[in-house]
Amino acid sequence: MVARVVRAAGIPAPGTGVFLYSTRTPGLGFDTWQQKNSWSSGRVAFADGVQFAEGGTTRVDFADGSNETMQVLGAQQALTEAIGPPNDICERMPSCETLTITGGSLTTTDVETSHGRATVPAWSFTVQGLSRPVVAVAAPAGVLKSLQWPDALPGLARLEQGLLRVGVLDWVDGKTLSFEFSHGLYETDLRAHVVEYDDLVVIGGSHGRLLPGGADVGKTSTAVVTLGKPLGDRAVIAADTGVRLTPYPYLRK
Repeated sequence: MVARVVRAAGIPAPGTGVFLYSTRTPGLGFDTWQQKNSWSSGRVAFADGVQFAEGGTTRVDFADGSNETMQVLGAQQALTEAIGPPNDICERMPSCETLTITGGSLTTTDVETSHGRATVPAWSFTVQGLSRPVVAVAAPAGVLKSLQWPDALPGLARLEQGLLRVGVLDWVDGKTLSFEFSHGLYETDLRAHVVEYDDLVVIGGSHGRLLPGGADVGKTSTAVVTLGKPLGDRAVIAADTGVRLTPYPYLRK
């Protein structure tokens, strides 16, 4: 069923480019929940008279040996991309205040990417009332792409009771695949499943009966499955969504 729906829609091509596995604000933290809400709502401004140097260009070297020459984002653009689309929860919370950036400097930060760990340019902002700086990646989103989780393919049946949702494809090594799936703490007899075809491989999981013990709690577990032959260029498809999964080889433990 899943393979048929995926083929009908067209097997997606693998993603190209460098994908950012880390957040654009490494180590971000706040002293109060009001500050966190202000950040999420995009209520951040520069203090009057604050000026920043130009970004320029830089070369970033990745752990896999590749490199990218990129434009370093200015302070305002780096901040905008770090906040992302605002979710203005402050509209319902009059206690929110605007976070005021009082200064900052261009520095670097380490991130995880689809090409391995890399040291990338970043702005370190001082914010009034915060005990720590806000670090924002200054590499353009067009160069370090954010991971986008596609919507489930239309035409797939609703996930049947006893089946599990598939998460990250951790790594692929020849005939061996490691992936994560979501389940409840009290779900027993967890099993990983794989179905192979010439053009794609479908992975999923299932569970047995639910143990008594009150409200269930969500959890993530890792599964390892072995194929009949090396994966090669076949697509790995999540059984619950029909989405093509991209491995995270540099997160392998």
